[in-house]
Amino acid sequence: MCRRFLPIVLVLVFCLGLRPASVAPAAENYSRIDYYARNTPESYTRSIASLSDYLTAPARTDMDKVRVIYAWMVSHIRYDLAAVANRSSQKYYSELEYANRVLRQRKGLCTGYALLFKYLLKRANVPSVSIRGYARTDDKEAGHPVRVVDHEWNAVKIDDDWYLLDLAWAVTTAADGEISNDFYFLTPPELFVSQHFPAETAWQLLNQPLSKSEFDRFPKLYDPYFQLGFGPDFPRNGQIRTSGLAELRLLNEQPVEYLCTVSRFGQSKGVEMPVAVSRFGNQDHLLFKVPVKGWSTLHVFARSRTNARVRKFDCIASFSIYNS
Repeated sequence: MCRRFLPIVLVLVFCLGLRPASVAPAAENYSRIDYYARNTPESYTRSIASLSDYLTAPARTDMDKVRVIYAWMVSHIRYDLAAVANRSSQKYYSELEYANRVLRQRKGLCTGYALLFKYLLKRANVPSVSIRGYARTDDKEAGHPVRVVDHEWNAVKIDDDWYLLDLAWAVTTAADGEISNDFYFLTPPELFVSQHFPAETAWQLLNQPLSKSEFDRFPKLYDPYFQLGFGPDFPRNGQIRTSGLAELRLLNEQPVEYLCTVSRFGQSKGVEMPVAVSRFGNQDHLLFKVPVKGWSTLHVFARSRTNARVRKFDCIASFSIYNS
């Protein structure tokens, strides 16, 4: 996988609950609620009940409760890399038992994050569900079917509306020096579905749900794609078939610079290749020559032209290329 940078965040203060937006404001007003969560005394973390009661005591809205529990979890529960190779260690006989185990051990996989989050919110009387489904995690899945239901995330109900979160990805995709990647906190459903497909269609939270076959054709998108302003009109076909020259069209209201690499199929380390970029209105037309035959992986990197402080390129997407 490409490396991801530049987390996106939403605004929230303890005394005011706000609705999430597709374009997130600045983060500084989160500091009070996050500071409170991160500095929770250990004496309150011995049970789900005592932890939830302590965290939500100052909260005035359900939005506050969701954020403070999220902030504690992403700063205190680590992703259990050792368990990835030993899934049997994550077996459980009840959801509550597993949630308590994650709290006790302070580590878990996606299911552990989802269940502990759900039960902490249940204690706080906030409706929440854990959702199982497909997640596109590897570059080799760009434009190809995701075959296994092997991921779990959450939805929460706030002021009669449901919102989506993925705590495990918030932790595992955080940039260096950051605690979490808040792109995965109350992510707009039209963006969330680009890499998450629930086993139950209703949890797409879309007016016009997608089919699994549509989802399977998507490229592998990284959160900087949306942070850089590309929006929900992303390419629906993650496979590019060509005989030498290939092209790609991307929509963005703001001008960006591009860098492209090609690698052996499914691998992230590639060789930079020249790309010609033409802009027509809000559409960028990328044209490049594919240097290898057969299947390979194209990584597209981008950076803003309007933000002089952002000097590095971020990986925004990968595509599977077949060059005949």
